[in-house]
Amino acid sequence: MQIETTRVETSDGWMDLRRVGQGKTMLFVHGLMVNGHLWDPLVSGLSDRFHLVLPDIPLGGHRTPLGPDADCSLEAHAGRVIELARQLPGPIVLVGNDTGGAISQIAVARAPELFEQLVLLPSDAFDNCPPKLLVPMRPLVGLPGVIQVLGRLLRLGPVKRMFMMLVARSKVPAEHITEMLGDLPNNRGVQRDFVKLMDGLRPHVTKAVAEELHRFKGRVLVVWSRKDPLFPFDHGQKLAACFEQGSVAIAEHSRAFVSLDEPDWLVERIVEFVDGGATPPDAT
Repeated sequence: MQIETTRVETSDGWMDLRRVGQGKTMLFVHGLMVNGHLWDPLVSGLSDRFHLVLPDIPLGGHRTPLGPDADCSLEAHAGRVIELARQLPGPIVLVGNDTGGAISQIAVARAPELFEQLVLLPSDAFDNCPPKLLVPMRPLVGLPGVIQVLGRLLRLGPVKRMFMMLVARSKVPAEHITEMLGDLPNNRGVQRDFVKLMDGLRPHVTKAVAEELHRFKGRVLVVWSRKDPLFPFDHGQKLAACFEQGSVAIAEHSRAFVSLDEPDWLVERIVEFVDGGATPPDAT
């Protein structure tokens, strides 16, 4: 099935996205330092049933920088997701992972009427924003020249693989890593957007939105990894409990990026959930 590549205008700039498939719309929100290619392993399993919308949210792995004065906070990115959702045919299933999971939480709390269902993979939540392991990175990337050094390092194969080892247990092909990182290694505008985003990652944002998640009345599937260095295991159950219709499925063989580690399993869970089937046997 052919993937359509396009660009949409949002607040303070343009956003690249890909669309493929037909049926109910699924809008995917990726995480920090990557782009919509994070979801590529799911495309073949979902595109025959759903209309997949795969934007490159400006979280560091994008290729088109926002304007120099753009707001790069989680709240602003949630506003961009809402803007995009208003342009899509409903009903919409929103899928978020990592930083994109925090953005998705804000989006459904702000505009619950736009989304029919929500799938949250391991994500920033509660007091874990950014994840504790990444907290030292937040002030460092803002120092003069540091982001440029990081960009140069990310051009090196061993550094790319080390980055992936933090978020995925499986061996990710080098070309896929390069595609997911987008222009972060080379583009000063993308690097600027990333630094501004990191500066705004604060737990008060995710703590506040947790108090508002009850506003979303649709069904929610929280897919959480059992052993993940970034996202505490107990946050999966805690996050599901914030919703009226929350359930949890455990990814036993994944880190944060379940779409890379267990794509076939994740496709099955998403299809079962969206179709309203029985709770999968490995859900808790």
